[in-house]
Amino acid sequence: MEFSYINEPLPKIDNGLFLLVLLVTLAATFALCEFPVYFAGIIVAIIFLASVYNLPELGVGAFVNGLYLVGYLWRGFGITYLITPLAVVLCAIGLTHYVWNRGLAWRFGILPGMVLLIGGLLFVGILYSPLSSEGFEKAGRYLSMNLFIFFATMLFIGDLNKIKNLLKIIAVIGFVLAIISVIYIGFAGIENISRFTLPGQNPIWFARGLGISLLATLFWIKLTQKKFQKLVFMIFICLMLFLTYITASRGPFFALLVVLILYFLLLQGGKLNSLRTLSFILLIIFSLKFFIAFAPGQIFHRMLNLFARFDITTFYRLRAFETAKDLFFDNPLMGVGTGGFGHFNILAYPHNVFLELASELGILGVMALIVMILYAGYLGIKLLRNKNASTLESNLSKTFFAIFIFSLINSQISGEISGNYELWFSVAGIWTLYSTRERFLER
Repeated sequence: MEFSYINEPLPKIDNGLFLLVLLVTLAATFALCEFPVYFAGIIVAIIFLASVYNLPELGVGAFVNGLYLVGYLWRGFGITYLITPLAVVLCAIGLTHYVWNRGLAWRFGILPGMVLLIGGLLFVGILYSPLSSEGFEKAGRYLSMNLFIFFATMLFIGDLNKIKNLLKIIAVIGFVLAIISVIYIGFAGIENISRFTLPGQNPIWFARGLGISLLATLFWIKLTQKKFQKLVFMIFICLMLFLTYITASRGPFFALLVVLILYFLLLQGGKLNSLRTLSFILLIIFSLKFFIAFAPGQIFHRMLNLFARFDITTFYRLRAFETAKDLFFDNPLMGVGTGGFGHFNILAYPHNVFLELASELGILGVMALIVMILYAGYLGIKLLRNKNASTLESNLSKTFFAIFIFSLINSQISGEISGNYELWFSVAGIWTLYSTRERFLER
């Protein structure tokens, strides 16, 4: 089967996506009312299975930030450990059908090579790790999350319509999470929430999912011409920003603010006039005051404690950074092995992907990551500076670069390597757009 460059318009999926928001929200409401959660999960499963076969980007988009939703709705089954394998299988169904009909879009290069090299080093590192079982789990998670999402996204090389729909799906999942969150807060009462997240979800991961959905919504706003739709999207953006704040997840919140400022002031190519720029800055200030006024006091104090010496979370992470640096200098060539950091520190990982790979895999592991990040940044900037790009290509490039910066900032202060799979998704998006452009030029 030969690869084909797809540029013909596809049927619009906007109405179908909004119907999906309605149905999933109804299912989630049943779950919140303590109606049998199995019923809600079955509804979502039927909708998903009916759609993913002919809409493969739905599976990929759901994998990127829909795991928060799936984990919440299916928690009653007690099978949360199976969520990732099930998501991989469901994604593979739609992707296999897509590749079978279209042909394999493949372009090897530096970025795919570094992604594979890191995966190989993680499995080799198990052999000399003091915690080999933890190392095996980490390598397995990298394989099923980082590696999978990278190569799944890469299958859309040459198909800008699928990439566009992928971002729309990610935005829609954010809408669903926002609606469910409002309903949940209505039941629980915001005054009783010390750190918001949906039941059974990690607040940091939840905040990251909302952040990526927010950036995808900005992309969608650029495409629509309807004023009412733009207004609805702006309401969802403000809501997702507020929900990110009340998760009290400092890294995702401040990373999102940085990226929003970057997106509006730099990535718009000088199109913002002085009045709009001033309006945007005033909006940010007003939003912060709004967050402070309506969020519970304990959330506000946690956000302010970021630089306080007595903040226990900051203390532990700074100690973890020191431990990781010491382990790297003591074992610069090979590190202490995959998952071995937890043998030397109270934390299982240093909450910084560079220090994590440096301490566990040595110079080769961290250099592979550095090359991947630098080259992805270089290609991202190259895409942004492409004056011959279409409007769709330009907006896609801006959005994936914004997600790349957002995920990169998060990966420096939170999570382990497989927990930062959104960074691999953004790198895959940049590589997919660049490869699409190169193949188009070849034609």
